[in-house]
Amino acid sequence: MDERATGTKVRPGGVGAGLAAVCLWGLAPVATRSLVSELAPLPLLTVRQLLAAGVLLPWAVPALRRIAARDRLRLIAAGLLGMVGYNLPVTVGLQWLPASSAGLLLATEPVWVLVIGLVFLGERAGPRFLTGTGVALGGVAVIAGPAALSPGSGPRAVAGAALVLLATLAFGGYTVVLRPLSEKYGPVSATAASSVAGAAPYLALAGTIWPPRLSQPAWAEVLFLALGSTVAGMLLWNRAIVRGGSTRTSRLLYLEPVVSVLGAMVFLGERATAAVLAGGVLVIAGVLVTGDPAHWFSRQPPPADSPAGHHQSHSSHPAYLCQPPE
Repeated sequence: MDERATGTKVRPGGVGAGLAAVCLWGLAPVATRSLVSELAPLPLLTVRQLLAAGVLLPWAVPALRRIAARDRLRLIAAGLLGMVGYNLPVTVGLQWLPASSAGLLLATEPVWVLVIGLVFLGERAGPRFLTGTGVALGGVAVIAGPAALSPGSGPRAVAGAALVLLATLAFGGYTVVLRPLSEKYGPVSATAASSVAGAAPYLALAGTIWPPRLSQPAWAEVLFLALGSTVAGMLLWNRAIVRGGSTRTSRLLYLEPVVSVLGAMVFLGERATAAVLAGGVLVIAGVLVTGDPAHWFSRQPPPADSPAGHHQSHSSHPAYLCQPPE
C-alpha cells in the first residue's frame, strides 16, 4: 500500500539515501571477504563492532536511559542476535564462500523474518508468501548446491553457505525481537541501543587484538564496514524511510544482492557461475513474489483510515523497524 493512500507524507530525497544505504550493505560481503584473508573473523568483528559502537553512542546513550527495565532483556537479546548471531556466522562463512554467493544468500533475509513470524507469532501464511518462499528456497538450493561451487572448493564452501544461511536466520530473530522496541522507542534509538548492547561481548577480546596489525587497504575496509556499512548505512536508511515512506523505500532492498555480485566481480575478480546467477534470479524472484507486506499473511489488516491501520502502514513495516546490522 502506498503511503500516500494512507495519508503518510512522502518527501523528496528518500530514494537517494536509500540507494546509498543499499550500496553500502551490498558491498559489505565484498569487504569482509577481502579482509578475512588478512585478519581472522573474531578479531575482525571485534575491531569493527567496537568502532561502530563508539560512533553510535550519541544515539544509544539517550535511548538506553529511556528504555524501561522490563524491555532491557529484549534489547540485549536483539543486540546479541544481530551483532553476534548474524555477523559472526557471515564473517566466518565468507572465509570459504565467494562474496557474490553470500550476497545472494543474504537476500533471503525477508523470507526468514516471515518464517519466524509464522512459527513463533502464530501468523497464517497467504498463498503469495508460500509461493515466494518456495521459489526463494529453491534458489538457495541452487546457489549452495554442488553445481554452484567452484572446482576443488570441497565441503568448506558448503559449510560457508550453511553459516551464511544461519546468519540470515539469526537476523530474522533479531528483527522479530527488536520490532516491539522499535515501535515503542523509534527505529533509530532501538537500532543504535541494540547495536551497542550487542557489541559489549567483544570488549572482552579488545585487549588481545589491539592494536591490530593491518595493511592500509585492510584498515580502509575495516573503516568501511564499521562506519560505512553499520553506521552510515543505518542512518541513511532511516532518513530514506522518513522521507520516502516504508513500503516504497523497502523495495530498494531487492538491489542489495545485485550490488554484492557486481562488487565481487569488480573488486575481487570473482566470476559468478551460471548456477549462482540462476539461483540468484530465483532468490530475488521469490522475494518479489511475496509482494506487498499486506499480502504476506492471510489475516485482514485493520482499515487504512483507522488509527491502527494508519500506524501499521508506516511504523510497523519490517524494513522500517529493523535494518540489517551488517
